[in-house]
This record gives sequence, C-alpha cells and structure tokens, in this order.
Amino acid sequence: MKFFFSHALVGTLLVAGLAIGELARAETTPDIKAGRVIELAPTDSKEKTPVISSVTLDPTGKLLAAVGDDHLVRIFDTASGKLLHRWASHADWVRASAFRPDGLALATSGADRRICFWDIAGESHTRRFSEPLQVIYSIAYSPDGRTLAAAGFADRVWVFDVDQGKLLRELAAPGVDIRTIAFSPDGSRMAAAGRSGTVRVWESRTGQQLYDIPASTRRICALAYSPDGRLLAAAGQQRVVRLFDAATGNPVADLPERPGEVLALCFCGPDQLASAGSGNDIHLWDVATQKERFRLVGHTGSITTLVFDQPAGKLISGSFDTTVRLWDLKNLDQEKLTKR
Repeated sequence: MKFFFSHALVGTLLVAGLAIGELARAETTPDIKAGRVIELAPTDSKEKTPVISSVTLDPTGKLLAAVGDDHLVRIFDTASGKLLHRWASHADWVRASAFRPDGLALATSGADRRICFWDIAGESHTRRFSEPLQVIYSIAYSPDGRTLAAAGFADRVWVFDVDQGKLLRELAAPGVDIRTIAFSPDGSRMAAAGRSGTVRVWESRTGQQLYDIPASTRRICALAYSPDGRLLAAAGQQRVVRLFDAATGNPVADLPERPGEVLALCFCGPDQLASAGSGNDIHLWDVATQKERFRLVGHTGSITTLVFDQPAGKLISGSFDTTVRLWDLKNLDQEKLTKR
C-alpha cells in the first residue's frame, strides 16, 4: 500500500517534529539564570548604550574589561560590578580585548585599525603599535605575555613583540577574514580561523605552519583549547561545535546542533565547554559524553564573548543586549534551576 502526503502536510509534520524535539530537550536540560548582571549604562542622555564585543578578566579575577561599539574601554570591579575606569582612545567600534598574563596591561583593538595598550596601574593609555593594520577582530597574548597576535580583515596574522612594540612576523592566514585566534595553554601552538572555515595551526616560537583543519564549510567565529591542551574546539556559522585532537588536527567529536550561530567558546575546567551565540543562550557541555548539562538563560541578544574565572568558578558573558552576566558554575544546584 502506498501513502501520499501533500507538501503542506510534510511541512506540518517537520515543524511538529522540531517542536517536539525542542520540547523534549527543554525538559531534560535545566535552565540557569545569571547570579549577577552588569548594565553598561551611558553617563548622559547624549551617549548610546553600547553593545558588547568582548570581555576579559585580569589574572586575579578582580578586574573585568568590557568593550563595544561606543569606542570606549570600561574596567569594572568584578566582585561588585562597580565601574572603575572609562577610557577613550579608539575612534571606532572596539572589537577585541585581552589582559596581559601578568595583569599589568590591557590590549584593545577594533575597526579603527589600532591596537591600544592601557597601563592598569597607571590607569591610562600608554601606546599603540605603529604598524599599518586592517580592521582587527581578534587579539590574543601568548601565555608568557611576550607576544601578541592580531588578525581581522586581511590575509595574514600579525605577531608582535610586546616589549619592543615591533612586528615580529606576519603569517599567511587561511583566508582574508580572520575572526578568532587562540594559543595552546603551554604557548607552543597558535590557531586562527575565519570566513574560509579552515583552522590553521602554527608553531608559536618559529611561525612554522603545522597543519590546516577543514573544520567547516562556513565561517569559523570561535576557537578554544582545552586546559590540558589536548583538544581544540571550533565553531561558527554552521552551528555545530566540533572537537579536534590538538596534536594532529584529527576530528574527535561533534556536539549536537543548537539554534543560532556560535560566536563564542570557552572551556570551563577540563571537562566542561561553554558555547554561545545568536541563539541568546549559553550551552554548557560535558566534553566526555558530548551531552548538554545546562542551558544558561537571560540574555536577549547575541552573546559575543565568554571568559571563565577558574578560581571563582564563574563564567562571564557579554552580549549585544548591552549587559555582562556572571554565572556561578560551582553551585549549579536544584535551587537555581528555573523553567522558562
């Protein structure tokens, strides 16, 4: 016996199936709300409330830097959420920020093609790299703090000697639009990726290219090494987080697809990975089982950045909804579980 279905009926069944699948997932994945929310309110009516491109923590976890499209750099007391400093030097959207591993300086960069350095102790802007650059989407300090890598709208990754303030080397990038850079925890390797979907990995000390990973058919927006350096996570517009063997580049596992592009990745200890993006939720994954443990809810705009405070056990997120949110991952108990 043959059965014939109309296109409308097939469409209805597909939508119903997706809805049932989403409902089943929602019933099995607990929702967590942020413990604290920091609002980036303007100081007067003439200013706009900025969307947030990047947040970063100093090594002590006491200071939090947030940057966005209002060209400003803000420094907050992490514990209280109090605004400590509000610095202006950029002339356009600030896309990236990174504390030096010793905590004495903050680097910021963005659409004005500048990389600015801020003296945390002196509470002021100190210098800029003079090299002619393109729009910068990502910057990253090497773990020893001696070099800073930068990339954006160009077919290269720039690596600077931080102490001398000079360009150390230019590396051929896997495409002309690089959105993310990551150093391995021991500093021996550096990875970068962007529009082409290819992840390129170099030896940090020499700049020698080690291998390429064909990670996606669409743009890669986020990379993250696991704390032990064994895994490299990559994700972006294809919506699937992929895990690779960091030593060889061979695929290890794909995490289940979730709604929205993935714009940020962050390992939260050795066995947990956080992913977030245009779906407005943060997904907390068990790396070993590839199962979603919790969903962190509350943002109302794309989540662009994640950073983990290991000693405090807190995950920090920044979003286009103009807020920074802090999530206590040490105490994910039943009292904090909520329903949508």
